[in-house]
Amino acid sequence: MRRLHAQARPILADLLGNLSGEALQRFQATVDALIAAISSGKFSQAWQYPRVIGEGMEVFESHRRDNAEELRAQRILEQRRKKAGDSLREAGARLAPDVLARLNRTLRSAVTAEEIDAVTTEMDQSVTVARTSEERRRDREIDRTRSRIRNTLPRAGAAEPAETWQDVLRRFAETQAAE
Repeated sequence: MRRLHAQARPILADLLGNLSGEALQRFQATVDALIAAISSGKFSQAWQYPRVIGEGMEVFESHRRDNAEELRAQRILEQRRKKAGDSLREAGARLAPDVLARLNRTLRSAVTAEEIDAVTTEMDQSVTVARTSEERRRDREIDRTRSRIRNTLPRAGAAEPAETWQDVLRRFAETQAAE
């Protein structure tokens, strides 16, 4: 019996060392129950070590798959957060500093894909508003410049159509040819 326990102990220790959370507690309870039964004098329970080790291997594989899935989901979430952060940095020049700071804080605290998508949507809306505002400002500036140009033209010249750049080039070419 001591030989069986000596053979099973390193394997069980490795399995217990590789588990965590609820899986560890369940398997630890199974191992403790087996050892307690053997310690109480039921030496025939020592033949249960291979079954417990088999169960432990199944629990370990299940735990490993679950952890791999959680890590994969976490990587996908981090990639989404990184992409949203990159978009936020690119849009930073167009956004107000307080909006940018708030969106960055919200993005850092986001723990689900939906929260990250909400930050991205809000950022897109804010950029659209900023872009529209920039376009309006640019259009107002263009209108002001046109009105200044119209105001500086002589009144008599305003009735005549202004000479286009093509007409100026044509007239320049004619004067060059005449010389």
